[in-house]
Amino acid sequence: MVRIAAAYPCEFLGSWSAYENKISAWVAEAAGQGAELLVFPEWGGIELATLQSRAIAGDLVRCIEAQTEWLPRADALHVQLAAEHGVHVCAASALVRREDGEAVNRARLITPDGAVGIQDKLIMTRYEREVFFISPGREVRVFDTALGRIGIAIC
Repeated sequence: MVRIAAAYPCEFLGSWSAYENKISAWVAEAAGQGAELLVFPEWGGIELATLQSRAIAGDLVRCIEAQTEWLPRADALHVQLAAEHGVHVCAASALVRREDGEAVNRARLITPDGAVGIQDKLIMTRYEREVFFISPGREVRVFDTALGRIGIAIC
């Protein structure tokens, strides 16, 4: 049996330190209660855009660019916390630009040993397709972990 933590309120944050403190506290609390897999929410990556401003978070194109810019730093924090607490983390999905310029809704699975796997959302809602122009992922990925095989289905 695997204990999973899956509650996390998204909010506007004013700085990297506020984001770092919030994520660190949530991971520590969940791990302290015995969780082995921490699952952050779909679209939770929008908090990264709030680090710049409400205006950027509210503007789709700028929001995607901000999340893309902050994601490496956020992932490094998740890697550090996963190792420190010995947990697996399914980081909040974020809207990011792929190398080909297309925007995708991407989740990352981070293991305690620092491995990072990605899964892009495969089936978009009509709103994501027609209003946000978010592209679907290209493949289903399955991750072999110490907890067993894990797949991520976004939405």
